[in-house]
Amino acid sequence: MQQNLFKKTMTQAGLMGMLLLIASCTSPEGLFGAYENTATPEKAKLEKKITVSELTPTLIVDFEAGRGRLADMEKGKLLGFIEAQNIEFGETVEVELPNIRGSSGLNEQRFAEVATFLQDRGFSVAPRATKENAADSLRVYFVKYVATVDPNCEKGWHKPKGLGYENLPLPYMGCANADALAGMIANPRDLVDPANESSAIGERAAKAVEQYRAGAASSASAGGSGD
Repeated sequence: MQQNLFKKTMTQAGLMGMLLLIASCTSPEGLFGAYENTATPEKAKLEKKITVSELTPTLIVDFEAGRGRLADMEKGKLLGFIEAQNIEFGETVEVELPNIRGSSGLNEQRFAEVATFLQDRGFSVAPRATKENAADSLRVYFVKYVATVDPNCEKGWHKPKGLGYENLPLPYMGCANADALAGMIANPRDLVDPANESSAIGERAAKAVEQYRAGAASSASAGGSGD
């Protein structure tokens, strides 16, 4: 009986050794098939692309024939345009530069009417030259930028089909960070064309520090003289 038990143990050991030998000589691709996508440092990045699009909403301001004054209805249209586009105080609004030849000053007056109306409400006005001008009207432009997140993020949280032997990050990884950045930035234009920093910002900060230090020094000296 002991001999039979010994033979059975040897047989099991032989089978286990054969399995270990096969496992050591066979790659995962041989067992499960080759995979085109495998984990690499480049493919393991969780970055998601943010696309910044430039949009130019336009409003047509009409004038009565032969008149340069801005009608109340057109002023209301301008105010509605400002509110709809959420144009903030100090931002630039472009006004179509009309053809001044042969207008006897009428087109200049119309341009001045629109520009003055916008400037009085705290907006910066810039002229925009166009190839064609429509009669008795001027166009008002506002250039704005909109940030959108990688289209893959629109699919939501999902897991690809299959067992995932390639060990790659899930497709939605990084979407939360990209969506948060796109929503927090005040002006998406800064992502593609950052604004230059003004030297006055640093000067104001330095002056505030100097005043604080001077005040702290005078307070310390006053406290010391009291002792």
